[in-house]
Amino acid sequence: MRRSEADDARLGQVLASGASLLTLGAVLWPVVQNWRRMPRDGFPFSWYPMFSARRGKTSSVTCVIGVDLNGNQHQLHYRYAGFGGHNQVRRQLNRMAVEGRAGNTCAFVIGNLARERPKLHQKLATVQVVTRTYRLDDYFGGGSREPLREKVHATVVVQAVPQPPPVAAVTLAGAIHEGPV
Repeated sequence: MRRSEADDARLGQVLASGASLLTLGAVLWPVVQNWRRMPRDGFPFSWYPMFSARRGKTSSVTCVIGVDLNGNQHQLHYRYAGFGGHNQVRRQLNRMAVEGRAGNTCAFVIGNLARERPKLHQKLATVQVVTRTYRLDDYFGGGSREPLREKVHATVVVQAVPQPPPVAAVTLAGAIHEGPV
């Protein structure tokens, strides 16, 4: 028995509708966790608690600050403080601060700046590990971006790296030159 084109089209519609309903069901299934007494989150059906969890009115961030010779503060890029991505380094900074090892982090940052950004390194007087607390509604709602409070975990003085004296250019009249200058 041979199927007609109409039968094939109908079968395609039924299969597409079934696949769509299964996909929709898989996406919506985690929503039932919202009504459970002890919600569970897991792969591959996640209900995304990072987006749905209640947040406090404030949030704290631990960061590395460079203070220049004029007293101006500069938030230093996370890559000078640790290895990995932003969130991984953020967790490392938090742990170092809690464990009382923020001074080691400052020294690590100073060494990285001396190697990778010598001009910035020369401008800094100190490097600090600081936890700042912000009011989220103000910060993201167009209000003040100034921290509510700040806790300095460590401050390390930046030692100047001696720079070699500039070499004067000397030109000798009648000198024979071989190779690149």
